[in-house]
Amino acid sequence: MLSKRTILLVLVVLLALIGGMLKIIGGLLYGSRSLLVDALTSFANIAALLFTLYYYRLSTMPPDTDHPFGHYRLGVGGKIAVMISYSFVAGIAISELLTSTHYTVSLHSVYFALLGFIVYLGVIYVARLIGGIFKTYSAFTVSELIESIVVILAALGGAVISYLIDYTGAVLLTLYIFYEIKETFSEAIVIISDTAPSSDLIRRINEVVGKYGLKVIRSRIRFLEPGRYHGDIKVSIPRDIDIDELIKILRSLKKELYEELGVDASIEIDF
Repeated sequence: MLSKRTILLVLVVLLALIGGMLKIIGGLLYGSRSLLVDALTSFANIAALLFTLYYYRLSTMPPDTDHPFGHYRLGVGGKIAVMISYSFVAGIAISELLTSTHYTVSLHSVYFALLGFIVYLGVIYVARLIGGIFKTYSAFTVSELIESIVVILAALGGAVISYLIDYTGAVLLTLYIFYEIKETFSEAIVIISDTAPSSDLIRRINEVVGKYGLKVIRSRIRFLEPGRYHGDIKVSIPRDIDIDELIKILRSLKKELYEELGVDASIEIDF
């Protein structure tokens, strides 16, 4: 029997597909180029969701022989898939815009844009019910609502005033696709470039180390994923400390750093 979470996940995908199909139908049958471009981004969004889920699952696998520090960074595969999906869609959108000449926009395209907007409200609501990584997805999918509002206004203007208003909306959405690609690329670079953690985390590390009577001389901590860090910390110790007591302190320190701060660090002693 399927779990509630699985059922909600299937519902999210189905609603997203329905929303995308409504936009495709409205764009192809009723002439709105802005609605067609919006439909393309909807399907790119679905592909991004599926790949993100796949790579997220891989990233949670425990360490093994090939990945002794864990699989956390495999999560960046989802971002690469997002870039590929949106780049493919951007190519189609540009081709469509370059080949579009004078065309007619039907008022029916506005109705389909409204239906797509309502369906994506459902997508966001169900995604929030699932929680976890889907909260991030729901926040990301809010952009679909913003795009739908732009499309509704553009298609309405195209049907009532001039197709150029609809065409302008399509251009704006296409430019936004490139913005999404750029932002996702920047996020991927941060993950794979061994970026240092925030100054707040460094401060908290120093506080934890100091709590055990030790002092940080040097710390080299790198970002793996949100809430997960890896590196090494060099500390000074009191000269009169007992070796057995030191071992207990180092074990407790390493455990607290990992459990409280998500920092998997080797502790080096400066004698």
